[in-house]
Amino acid sequence: MRTIAAAALCIALASAALAMDEYAIKVYPCARAPQAVTIDGALSDAAWDAAPVVSGFTRYNKPELVEPQTELMLVYDDTFLYFGVLCHEPNMDKVTPVHQPRDSGAIFHGETIEIFVDPNHDQSTYHQFGINIAASVYDSARSDPSWSADVRAATELSDDAWTLEVAIPWADMGVSAEPGMVVGVNVCRDRYAGGNKQWMNWSQTAANFHDPQRFGHVVLSPTPAIIGGLEAELRKGERRGLIAVYGPDRFVQASYRGLVASAVARAERLLDDLEAAGEREADPATKQELDRRIAEYRGELAGFGSAAAAEAALPPERWHEMTMRIGQLRGELHRILWEARLAALLSGI
Repeated sequence: MRTIAAAALCIALASAALAMDEYAIKVYPCARAPQAVTIDGALSDAAWDAAPVVSGFTRYNKPELVEPQTELMLVYDDTFLYFGVLCHEPNMDKVTPVHQPRDSGAIFHGETIEIFVDPNHDQSTYHQFGINIAASVYDSARSDPSWSADVRAATELSDDAWTLEVAIPWADMGVSAEPGMVVGVNVCRDRYAGGNKQWMNWSQTAANFHDPQRFGHVVLSPTPAIIGGLEAELRKGERRGLIAVYGPDRFVQASYRGLVASAVARAERLLDDLEAAGEREADPATKQELDRRIAEYRGELAGFGSAAAAEAALPPERWHEMTMRIGQLRGELHRILWEARLAALLSGI
């Protein structure tokens, strides 16, 4: 029993180590472009009209907003994943675009956008794309620049900003675009025009930009029901942060309701397993206590299920509280079920 307890403690400590931050888990619903985007840096294609504009860039090593801000949009088609980026810049008079050779590290020594794409959403096989203000390109498989893709990029400069359009081929990343597909993505900005180097990221990283566990999540042509079924996928690595879904409010609220409903369904399946284990319990007092706890859990889950079924709009923080509490319930149920199965095993020895 001491050995089992020690093993359980090690598992708990390992889980706690994985969940060291509560950074927001960003979810971007990526619309299909009705036609290919013209890559000219102007962000004027009608395809961008269907793309949520997101901002909220923070320092790369701490979750505090930065100025000037950056805005980001994405769309896709069967051939490309498209990025549109607007970099606000009050010091454009101090910026001189300099073209660099392909895959030159000098690209990162000036005004640059770094794009990271994890096409398999495995938090391992990701690609990096660096595009500077002169539209020079660096691309790599993780940190290996010998890998290259047919990247299309263009920039446009104005008095107080510069914009970037990038098209990255799916085929070169070894995948095909499918509705409902989840892609890990982060967009980061290297800024030098302020006098001091600033590194900023859209999805908060912990140490540097090469942090695929903390990339955002781009979902292709999703419905709220699709996003609702992705909680486990979005929380890979025991992520504990608020799931931030972007898009029209009606879509966002429906997605949150789906996330809660899916979490409730997973917990209820555990309760069914626990109830079945209780039916095999020979000791009446133990069975009575187990039945009592199961009834309490079912009552609490019923409340969450009612909230998910209602049409009331709730702030993201409230949906987050519910999903996190349901996650706690699942953890408790896993432990009780494990204990019940262990007790049954020991009773047969």
